[in-house]
This record gives sequence, structure tokens and C-alpha cells, in this order.
Amino acid sequence: MTRKILLIVIFIANLFMASAQNRLSAADDSIRQEAASNAVKSKLSSPLGAAALSNFVSAIHVSSFFKAGVNGKIELQRQFKAGWTGGLSLDQKIAATDSEALPLSVTGISPGTTVQLNLQKMIWHPSFDILSDEQIEELNHVETAYSKRNNIADARTVSLRDIRNNGTEEEKKMALETFNTGFKEPFFVNAKVGFTKTSYTYTKDSVNLSPLTESFVTPTFTFSLIKVLGSGFNVSGYFALSYNYCVNYIAATATTFSIPFGNTRNYYSTTISLGKPAKEMDNTITAEFRKNIFFKSGNKNASNIAISPSVNYCVDSKLAAVFLPVYFIRGKDANGKLLDGLQGGMRFGYVTNTLSGNFVSFNKGFNAQLIVSAPLDFLGVL
Repeated sequence: MTRKILLIVIFIANLFMASAQNRLSAADDSIRQEAASNAVKSKLSSPLGAAALSNFVSAIHVSSFFKAGVNGKIELQRQFKAGWTGGLSLDQKIAATDSEALPLSVTGISPGTTVQLNLQKMIWHPSFDILSDEQIEELNHVETAYSKRNNIADARTVSLRDIRNNGTEEEKKMALETFNTGFKEPFFVNAKVGFTKTSYTYTKDSVNLSPLTESFVTPTFTFSLIKVLGSGFNVSGYFALSYNYCVNYIAATATTFSIPFGNTRNYYSTTISLGKPAKEMDNTITAEFRKNIFFKSGNKNASNIAISPSVNYCVDSKLAAVFLPVYFIRGKDANGKLLDGLQGGMRFGYVTNTLSGNFVSFNKGFNAQLIVSAPLDFLGVL
């Protein structure tokens, strides 16, 4: 009789543990996927949104790029089902120096006004390891403690979502430990289509120097493949290859003319480009490597320091560029809530023309960009 009772107890215990495993695999597997997805997305945002991987959070950016003026940019991002995200951005030049702005495909900032749409797909089929008996037992203890504290009659009705949202810090920690299982890192495909409006003032008349102002609308298209690097929840960055097609109008070098003032011996001067801007089409190949240097999760003051060097080559114009951004990012806390506060960084670059086979001097080709960003959470992304 005692042996039968023991066998019944063991059988019931096995059923309970199997039930816990099944509940974790069925009802709570989406929580594990959501947590893993959030871990990836919260560590890979880029102030200004000039990276191969589009941001997952709506934001407003201001960038000051020496030789290319000051730009303001707002991007609205939205997450859809099945790993799709999309967004709309508006990049507006709000001030400029006398120097000519570089193409959008190289600098990431608009030489005029750019409206851009992006559509991004996360290709990811996570395979979580089956929990061990010890992990299931620990999870059962957490569920039991949670149910007692919240006067829940049946601990089996407690889900990981309940614990993650309303549990104590210790309960959250123990529950999250069940997420630390092996899965493949995601792969992203990203496409951006935009139109840039630029305005130029020039003259065709070298005698009277009558100014003409003309606006141009040009297309830009970018396609990127991004492979996330790291293991488990310890996302360390990504590697990306991008192709960009764009059309630009390049103004002639501005010339200063001295013009006599009436019949007097006085002169006045005017600086203007002689001749209509030339239309140029370019194809650009970019390789980008993203590396997260430091990340502290589960902290309201979490910050992420990252570098994202890239090499760019414009096939038609023979421009070559190297950029080294350093980002200071605030992602999300352990509950997936967007952290408030400013973020930004510095973006250093060197651009040269390789047509002659001689690179320009470092002083002439070097550029620096200051970026300040603020996330916007009113669309409820992530």
C-alpha cells in the first residue's frame, strides 16, 4: 500500500513538472521571445539613425556637422507583427556653412530636405533549450511565492508575464534565469526609400550675374543586410553590408566677382556659382561593424556605449569615406519600458576622392559631427 502511494505521489509530481514545462513552452514562450527581442533591440539603437540598422524607437535628433551645417531630424518608428518594423523620417537642413554638403549616402544627413520611408524585417527563429528539472523546480517555487503574496489560489495560473511585470526583484531575477538558454542571433533585412529636395542659386550670365534659384527633387534607395553578433542575451553588436543608389545635384564652386558700382570707382563683390548644378548618379557600397563596449541591464540608469565604424566607397564619384561614430545610448529597463533622457554621440569621418589616386590631406578630408537625440515613446514602439 505504501509503495502504491509513493508511486502515485511520484506520478503526480511528474505530471506537475511536465505541466510546468508545457505551460512554459506554450503560454510563456512568447515572453521568452519578447524578452530576447527586447534585449537585441534595446542595445542596437543609433542616434541620428544613420546606421544600416534602422532604429526601433521614435526619436528627434539634432546634428551639427562641420562643413555641412546643422540638421534637424525626426523619425517615427512603429513595430508590426511577425518581426516587421517600419518608419517615416524627415531630415531638414536648418543652417549651413559656405562649404558644400556631401551626399546623403555618405554622411547620413540631408543636403536639403529628405523624406524617407524604411521597412525592416527581423528574420529570427529562436530555439530555446528545454529547461532542466532543477530549473522547473526553481520556477515552481517562484510561482508559488508569487501566488501566496498575491492571494492566488492556484500557482499554476501564474505566468512569466505576471512575474516579470509585478514580481519582486528577486522573483524577476529567478524567472529571467529561465530565459538564459541558447538561441540563434537574428538577421535583419532593411530597405529605405527617400526623396531629397535641394535648392541652388546660380547664374548663367557672367556679365550681369543675374541670379537664378532652382529646386531639385532626387531619389535615394538603400538596401542593407545586418547580422547581429553575440550569444544568448549578450548582444555585442552587428556586422552590416549596405548598397545605396542616389541622385545628387552638385553645384559649381562659388566664385567671387568684383563689379563696378555705377560710374564710380567703387566696386562691390558677389559670390555665386557660375553654371547650372550638374546631375550625378552614384552607387555606394558600405561595410559597417557595430560593437557595444558597455551595457548594464536591469538598471534605471542603464547606458550603452558603442562604436560603429564604417567604410564607404562611391563607385561612380570615386569618393571613399571612413566614419567612426561613438554613441551614448539609453535603451530600456528590465520591464521593457523606454528610458527617458537625452542620448547622442560624436561621429568622426574622413572623406577623400580617389579619382587621381592621391588622397586629400587629413585636415581637408576630416570632419566631426555632434549628435543630440531624445527618444519619443508616444507611438508605443517596442
